Amino acid sequence: MNALPNVSLWRMPWPAPLGACAATLGDRVLRLQDEPGAILKALYRFDQLEAGTHNRACHLWQTAPYAPLEFNGADGVARVRHDALTLMLYSRQWALALAVLAPVAGIAPRSLLFFDRHGHLLHQLHVPDGTAGMAFEELVCAMLHPDQRQLPLPQPPMGDVEVAHLDLPALEQSWSVLREPQEFDALLRRYGVRRLRAYRQVRDKFARAVSLDSVPALLALAAARQTPVRMCCGNRGSVQSFEGPVSLPVWQGGSLCIRQPGVRFSLNMREVASVWRVRKPAADSIVTSIELFDGEDQRVLTLSGASGYGRLELPSWRALLADSLLPPEA
Repeated sequence: MNALPNVSLWRMPWPAPLGACAATLGDRVLRLQDEPGAILKALYRFDQLEAGTHNRACHLWQTAPYAPLEFNGADGVARVRHDALTLMLYSRQWALALAVLAPVAGIAPRSLLFFDRHGHLLHQLHVPDGTAGMAFEELVCAMLHPDQRQLPLPQPPMGDVEVAHLDLPALEQSWSVLREPQEFDALLRRYGVRRLRAYRQVRDKFARAVSLDSVPALLALAAARQTPVRMCCGNRGSVQSFEGPVSLPVWQGGSLCIRQPGVRFSLNMREVASVWRVRKPAADSIVTSIELFDGEDQRVLTLSGASGYGRLELPSWRALLADSLLPPEA
């Protein structure tokens, strides 16, 4: 990636919050070495961390110890599982790591930020005050990049290439015989089709659009009934999930927010372009999820039922869907 001198960074149309960090590089913000694996392996020293995954519409924060971190250097994937938290970190998508020492554009001090090569924030880790003494400072010093005057210039994103003609009957047949929902991504790659295009073309028994109002209705009803749900917020470099009962969501401006011990969730409904009910085979049953997409056809949030009897959906989740899903607006 090309680099620009720090003095001219403010003139560039950098994505937020990278632009704010670039403006204070070498002062409030320090660049770390491009070794995400080494940074992740060093997280064992922290008693607690706040993990945050972001995309255009959704933000999910959870507090948990990082002791159970599992890192596979071969595929660059780190896994964290602790109580209600499940986190998958795809470090090969990470192109830049920054450490925030003092508040910058609403970012708390003692934070680690990880960006992709396009300058988009993928994942954020915050060390709460009083946690692990000087461990954060020691980690930053050990991983400090030799150049604190310039940052890589973000690269423009390139669209995914899709096949011109989709064999829809074959896609639906293959969809019907899936053994696990996790096989769905490989199915889409095999047919050369993006997720949302597939949803738009298959029959309603596989996927159908629902009203945007279904989302606040579903979360409010889940809170009222104390029905456990799974909220999965992700991007190309980080996928983070919370599973369990949720508190009553509240509106803050155009965002739907949930605040409860150890969890902060925010969904900007103005950035949500479509909502889909999706059904996929799993073992001897069908698993139903609600998937939200932004205006660039990127999936920003998935809502599904919490784990029940093995791989079966809980009846409470199916009842929740039946009572909250609304038809799309005409």
